[in-house]
Amino acid sequence: MISALDARYRLAESKDYEVKVAFLQLAISARCREFYGEVEKTLKEVVRMKYLRPLYTALAQGGLGPGTGKEEEEKTLAKRVFTEARDSYHPIAQRVVESILAKHL
Repeated sequence: MISALDARYRLAESKDYEVKVAFLQLAISARCREFYGEVEKTLKEVVRMKYLRPLYTALAQGGLGPGTGKEEEEKTLAKRVFTEARDSYHPIAQRVVESILAKHL
């Protein structure tokens, strides 16, 4: 269903980050791995907390959520991307993302 939405409306490629981030959150929660590359790209190019917080939170919570036993891939992605993108974020954004990761990892 997620893939069908994207095929029809190209949400993952949207230039409107409100739309794109909302769609990517949905893709993460559905564990739709085909969009994880776009999640990574977005986290590396967008530095506003408005967009970073929901994506890192969704990844850190592990897709389907805690307790499913399948959340490690998303958590690993969150840690790796933050390590790579950390220096491009504002110091306040760095601390907020660190707190999200510390809470859920």
